[in-house]
Amino acid sequence: MAPQAASVEARQESIILSFADYLVERWKRLGVTTVFGVPGSAVGPLLERVLRDDTLRFVMARHESGAVAMADGYARVSGRLGVAMVTAGPGALNALPHLVVADTDNSPVLLVTGDVARRHGGRRGIQDSSADGVRIDDAFTACVGFSRRLSHAASAPRLLENAVRHALTAPRGAAHLSIPVDLYAEEVPAAGDDDGADRFRPGTPVWDTATGAASTGAVLELLLGARHPLVLLGNGARDALTGGPAAAGLLARLRAFSDEFAVPVGTTTKGKGLFPERDATALGVVSIGGSARARSYLDGRPDVVVVVGSSLGEWATRNWTPDLRGTAAFAQVDVDPATIGRTYRVDQAIVADAGAFLRTLLGSADAVDRAVDRAAGRSAVDARRAVLARLPVAPWHRPGTRPDALPARPQEVVREVATWLRSDEERIVLLDVGNLTGWFTQQVPVGAGTRVLLPWGVASMGWANAAVIGAKIAAPDATCVTLTGDGGFLMNAVEIATAAHRRIGALWLVVQDDAFNMVRQGMLHSYPHSYDQEREDFGLGAPDLAALAESLGADAHRVGYAIELGPVLAKAEQAARDRERPQVICVPIDRDQPSPFEDRHDGVARAFTAARGDGAPVGSSR
Repeated sequence: MAPQAASVEARQESIILSFADYLVERWKRLGVTTVFGVPGSAVGPLLERVLRDDTLRFVMARHESGAVAMADGYARVSGRLGVAMVTAGPGALNALPHLVVADTDNSPVLLVTGDVARRHGGRRGIQDSSADGVRIDDAFTACVGFSRRLSHAASAPRLLENAVRHALTAPRGAAHLSIPVDLYAEEVPAAGDDDGADRFRPGTPVWDTATGAASTGAVLELLLGARHPLVLLGNGARDALTGGPAAAGLLARLRAFSDEFAVPVGTTTKGKGLFPERDATALGVVSIGGSARARSYLDGRPDVVVVVGSSLGEWATRNWTPDLRGTAAFAQVDVDPATIGRTYRVDQAIVADAGAFLRTLLGSADAVDRAVDRAAGRSAVDARRAVLARLPVAPWHRPGTRPDALPARPQEVVREVATWLRSDEERIVLLDVGNLTGWFTQQVPVGAGTRVLLPWGVASMGWANAAVIGAKIAAPDATCVTLTGDGGFLMNAVEIATAAHRRIGALWLVVQDDAFNMVRQGMLHSYPHSYDQEREDFGLGAPDLAALAESLGADAHRVGYAIELGPVLAKAEQAARDRERPQVICVPIDRDQPSPFEDRHDGVARAFTAARGDGAPVGSSR
């Protein structure tokens, strides 16, 4: 070994840290500025270390699931690692559902859970999470991509780096570490500058150089020669098209390409807003609860379909519709080869980061011109433009609604939201799960200044109530707003107290139909003759949500008519900035309006029928 290298190694080994110190220093080197959590004795040493660090902010949630959702919102908006810490046993189990959300939505979140001291193993220690207790690691291993229980100081730093590697490298995801409370005091060597952890960053380009360029050229010619093409962007294209000058430049090039050659671009539900939806070539959301414009275009059966960054699950594909298959060719681009070809037969399979693929696809202007010359030429462009001209245009609201109706109609509520979002203000919208999601994805065209985030990997209700807090911490100058129904709001409304305590001026827009109405309408759809609404209407008991919000420290705003919502949104947005206080807007709505998820209800009804096996819906008298 060279003398200089030996000297460096000796210096690094001479610096000894406790594992708690090591963990915190590693987080800081990764750009972590905020740690979310719920305190407990099993994470006491780590909590003490975080609290005495002037460069870290600890945000105490009111529930463990809220802590993880906040870390998730922080990660999605900042692009950095989101970190949460909770105690052992029930604390860890409470955190699990929203860690699954982060993992299935490819959000880089690290959760640290506590455990009893190793010497207490097998003795019924309180909240023992080891193999001798409730086997927390088994539960997490079954649900997220990376979960480990640390047991030795010698291997703990490497397992931490492996967790970071999983979270931050494409396609990204959640990681979990269960750490016995006595391990924090054990000594480990300080991390060196060459240990490799800093290489693992979100959005690292991955490119199959052997086949990528040639396959991309073939895809380009297919698109430009097509009669009825479709480019479908999923959540996997988010890093490439949002968050920074390079992403903005790539989006501008994609918009110019789409416009010049009349190549329509749609998105999945999770990709909502990645392509500005007021552009002439934008289709909006193509998935379940998608826009009328997208539905009309799919009715024409696209001949060439290019999917970028979507795993093409049931929701994204509108119940796996054959209309997305492409009558002539289907291309799928994804950083994870396991997703390619899982749903549809693929003619062009490209393993690539979305940004690398799009940059190669768009190329230079003269390369695109040559491709057009080899393809069908301008006549194909003119034909595609004529098809687009016949589609419904934004805004996509249903006609015949009344802004002066009481209770307000959800179509009119989201129309007011759409008007509010038209300004150039930076806004981050976090959609919870329920009918309001469908009204928004179907009828609100999103422009370049608005980001939309959803928990749609597993569609977990209540997520957005807490995630908006993490989003606002990551982007303090942006307006961050949760759109939720009353059912989802009641599941995690307690985190408004966290926002009030921390002076976080986020917004919550709560539509109140006093029911789990998406389920109610789905049951009526599947069982129109046997389901007794009088006996069970999935009602919530008509709680006073504005009073609840005020009791948690928020300013509450009650809205009756939909036409009142626009001014109230503007007022609440300003108050959130001036008062640094959470703002909750409550709007009662008509629950008997047609569902925005009729295609979802159709799919569920078919599944019910198949489950019975004799052609009759489950539960019928036949």
